Amino acid sequence: MAIPAAISGFRPYEATDHNGLKKQRMVALTNLLFLLLAGPMVTFGLVFLVLLDDLWLGCEVVAGLGEFLAFLLNRRGHRTAARLLGCSLVAIIYVDLVVALGTNVGVELWSIPMLAFPPLLTLRQERKLLLAIYALFTAALVGAHLILFTQPPRIAVDAGLAQLLRTSNLLSAMGFVGSMVIYYHLRINEAEAATSHERERSERLLANILPAAIAARLKRDEHPIADQFDEVTVLFADVVGFTGFTAMHPPETVVNLLNMLFYAFDDMVERRGLEKIKTIGDAYMVAAGIPTARPDHAAATADLALEMIEFAETLRRERRQDLDLRIGIHSGRVVAGVIGKHKFSYDLWGDTVNVASRLQTTGEPRRIQVSQETRRRLGALYVHEDRGTIELKGIGPVRAFFLEGRITRAAALPLVVPPGP
Repeated sequence: MAIPAAISGFRPYEATDHNGLKKQRMVALTNLLFLLLAGPMVTFGLVFLVLLDDLWLGCEVVAGLGEFLAFLLNRRGHRTAARLLGCSLVAIIYVDLVVALGTNVGVELWSIPMLAFPPLLTLRQERKLLLAIYALFTAALVGAHLILFTQPPRIAVDAGLAQLLRTSNLLSAMGFVGSMVIYYHLRINEAEAATSHERERSERLLANILPAAIAARLKRDEHPIADQFDEVTVLFADVVGFTGFTAMHPPETVVNLLNMLFYAFDDMVERRGLEKIKTIGDAYMVAAGIPTARPDHAAATADLALEMIEFAETLRRERRQDLDLRIGIHSGRVVAGVIGKHKFSYDLWGDTVNVASRLQTTGEPRRIQVSQETRRRLGALYVHEDRGTIELKGIGPVRAFFLEGRITRAAALPLVVPPGP
């Protein structure tokens, strides 16, 4: 039997840092916001300087450079200062434009993103910052329009220029809002993909812990999960002398050996459609006939045990590992269910489990000890050595057999020679 040269493909479960992801999205969004504001501010400031020759309106150029400064602050980790600076500049420019040009040039269109976007610029725990930004924008919106009630716009704009400015503000506001919507749409798609990936990984993790049928019941919130199965075969395999091996070797050697052994066992179990129940130290527990009944549960378990012994022999021969397995098998009735609140475990209980465990501990190295109940279910397709009656602790006298191997079909059936012509 081939032995894996290395153990690969295992990745530890890594919990997603949802707060970290939210912070990353917020930083990326504010960076985009500062850059989207910087360009129009500088452009409009230069236009106002040329067309209207107004230095106060020309301060939009300074505000645009200030938005770029906010972008740099945000990149360097000064996120609260960056957001306060960027929002303050927006509020100041809004007041300046409304007081200077009035409401017929489309400046008030920017009040929509001013009221809509602050929640996107803050995290849930930044409630005070959110309130401060809203207070800043509300003061700017109310204050600018109150000033217009007391005095006319500072600059009289002719109808043609007013129409041009109105169109420019409309297009700029639409581009700004559209860019933010597209950005958030892309982010939402990324979040949904990440959520789907996390769900799939969680389901794979659950499938590694519980049988698929049990995991499906657990996801339906079925509780408690408890069943009785009348026809089940239970196997215990133990590494003989492993305690001494552990004391004589470094931890890496111990874990690597168990991994090599149990990874191979896991493949054997999965290939046969059996259920690995758990490992207990250096012991390995398997059951057949749960959670779905199968008529060949004893034969499937016997074949697994024979392959386990063969694999251990191969390890001893090719890797010169002093490794002996001792296996016990018993068939009968069990109770199965899921226990645990945070760490779920699918386990078995009953005399069948106890007898299988005792058969393992009273067995011999490199041999498979089975009960009479398992022997009867295996029939004539397997070779057994009758060990007689043995005493099992806590159980009493039990008839036991050593499973030697499986009889091939050619050896099991008599050879029939057809008569000649």
